[in-house]
Amino acid sequence: MDDAVDQRDEALDQRDEAGDELHTVPVSEDVVVDSPSSDPIELDIDGSSSNPVDEDLVGVVVSNGVEAYELYNNYAYRVGFSVRKGNQRCKVYSKTVQMKMFMCSKAGFKVKANAGVRAYSKIDTRSGCGACVQFDVGEDGLWTVTKHVKVHNHELCAVDKSHLLRSHRNVGDNQLLYLKDLKKSGVAMADGIRFLKHQAGGSPLVGFTNRDAYNSIASDTSKRLDGTDSNSLIEIFRKRQSTESDFFFDFETIMTDQCASMAAAICQVFPTSRHRLCIWHIGENSKKHIKALRNNKDFLDMFNCVLKYTETEAEFEFYWTRLVTDYKCHKNSWIQKLYDCREKWCPAFNKDYFSGGILSSQRSETTNHSISRRLSKTAGLCDFYSSFVSVTSEWRSKENGEDFRCTQGVPNMMMEHVKLLLHAREVYTIEIYFLFEEQFMKGNACHQEMVLNEGCQFKYHVWRPDIDIIRHEVSFKLSTLDISCSCKLISELGILCCHCLRILHIHCVSSIPNKYIMKRWTKKVADGRDVNTGSMFCRAGVPPSIWVVEICRNGAIQNPSNRRSKGERNVRRSSVIEKKYSAARGRRSAANKVASSTKGVVQSLVLESLSEIAGDGYLVHPSSGSSEFCQYSNDVDDNAVVD
Repeated sequence: MDDAVDQRDEALDQRDEAGDELHTVPVSEDVVVDSPSSDPIELDIDGSSSNPVDEDLVGVVVSNGVEAYELYNNYAYRVGFSVRKGNQRCKVYSKTVQMKMFMCSKAGFKVKANAGVRAYSKIDTRSGCGACVQFDVGEDGLWTVTKHVKVHNHELCAVDKSHLLRSHRNVGDNQLLYLKDLKKSGVAMADGIRFLKHQAGGSPLVGFTNRDAYNSIASDTSKRLDGTDSNSLIEIFRKRQSTESDFFFDFETIMTDQCASMAAAICQVFPTSRHRLCIWHIGENSKKHIKALRNNKDFLDMFNCVLKYTETEAEFEFYWTRLVTDYKCHKNSWIQKLYDCREKWCPAFNKDYFSGGILSSQRSETTNHSISRRLSKTAGLCDFYSSFVSVTSEWRSKENGEDFRCTQGVPNMMMEHVKLLLHAREVYTIEIYFLFEEQFMKGNACHQEMVLNEGCQFKYHVWRPDIDIIRHEVSFKLSTLDISCSCKLISELGILCCHCLRILHIHCVSSIPNKYIMKRWTKKVADGRDVNTGSMFCRAGVPPSIWVVEICRNGAIQNPSNRRSKGERNVRRSSVIEKKYSAARGRRSAANKVASSTKGVVQSLVLESLSEIAGDGYLVHPSSGSSEFCQYSNDVDDNAVVD
């Protein structure tokens, strides 16, 4: 034993002379002296090592606990078992470690919980294995192996499967950062993991499994939250609102399907917000609840009309009454519940609030489609917010291109030398100008009848012959250019309606009053915002392992002069932006045709009833939000309100 102590002291002296190199110290005649370093033992591609797997670690000296764990874990990899930390002994006052054990992961036995059938239960891997290693810490802080039990009571893992053992799997910091960046960029986790495996040379060399990667991402997310995901999200909003002058958050209008639990939650959490129901989901639910009614002739046209195309509360009430009367469905429970919550879905009851013309959550569904590729079902609100910011950042980039396009030119006008259109083309973006122009052209088809003239105060009834069987009322004050219409398109969409534009045009108003120009629709909406241009010029290089594809523009002429017949002109290739605008305008035109066709069919069904109500006169939409039409006779002084 004295010889062993002398040998150990001699080895320690050699270690002091050699610096930080680690040496194995023989404590008996059976121990072979080696000179391993603190670096992990290098393995061949197949997992083999030049060191024997049955080597004895007794006497090996390392500097700290991390190196001690790595020493035993590397040994375990070569042998074929997993390692976990065991008991330790510390000094009473300083809490300094004096002894530390590392053991086989199968050591001990699992505490059995109460038996029963479970949907999921972990397998029991404990077998009471006694293999372990013990490190004693000397006064100089060195960790020395004083005990090494190599006998296992279980089958060891094959070398080609050692990488699957728990202690040999770990997602590195760089790998985790890479996966997070790929996920934020919309790359699926599975694809990111597959790339790392390919880059490492295969699954055994990447160092972790798919489950480890998902767990690491979830663990990293939980570290950034305070335990309440919603509070963290609100805190993010507050910080942005305090640091960004153009950022504001509020929950004004929330659009959902007909989920009762969600409706109850919105009333409690957002009591001041407006809760609206998606008309697309209502139409889908009708296939299940009123399937028989939908098979009746003209029922769908009437149902879609009250669902989407009524412009005032009076018009809605009239058509709804005809619907439940003609098809005898007033006792249907689903129809009755739908009527009770009409303020949440009928556009006629929401004209006083800006909605941008959105009647369904399909805009939100489009957003969901863009974000869902970047998130999983287990993602939290903050993960959703991060992905949402990333997606909207891409949209803002596209909008910048649209803004630039608006500054470079103007769209062609359908009617030349019209002052209102010239002004609209000057202030509005291209897309909003097209909407404005569409309303103006509809106004050209309108007729108007003056029913009030009090100096500068006028009142008109405006309609399109053979199309509008109920007229709209427009009030106009020439001195202040105040104008309002019973259709309330200006408050709902933010642009003047065709009825107002008709009256402004006949009064020779040459420009849109500033009070009716919504800033969000103008070309200069972004003026005054602080733009961080510093980040635009700091891209000095390209990160490694990223492929950069340089796409060049193909300058080939589609129909070169040397190939086309004499007199034939070159065919201009349509640009991507031109095709996009054409497709968008085509969809909008098709939607308008469907709306006109549906309402035309419904009006033909009720024309006789409306004629009886109007008598020798005509009906006008109420401008006060009443649920009853106003009846006017040919003598404008004789008018009445009809139910």
